[in-house]
Amino acid sequence: MKADLVVDACYKSCPGPLLALAEAMMKASPGQVIMLLATDPAAPLDVREWASNVGHKILKVEEENGIYRIYVEVSS
Repeated sequence: MKADLVVDACYKSCPGPLLALAEAMMKASPGQVIMLLATDPAAPLDVREWASNVGHKILKVEEENGIYRIYVEVSS
């Protein structure tokens, strides 16, 4: 999956990955896809909950070798 922006929050613990993603989302345009890289095992659940509360769309969550790739589409 292609991302317009990559946010590397590897080795940051909660709430680091979510804060980094939220900051990037504020600068992004509606429809853009942001890929969050995170090693915090709570990141996928935290991002899903946050995105559902603010209206962004989770497109895909992948995990490989302990690194999560979470793709989020920016809402309008």
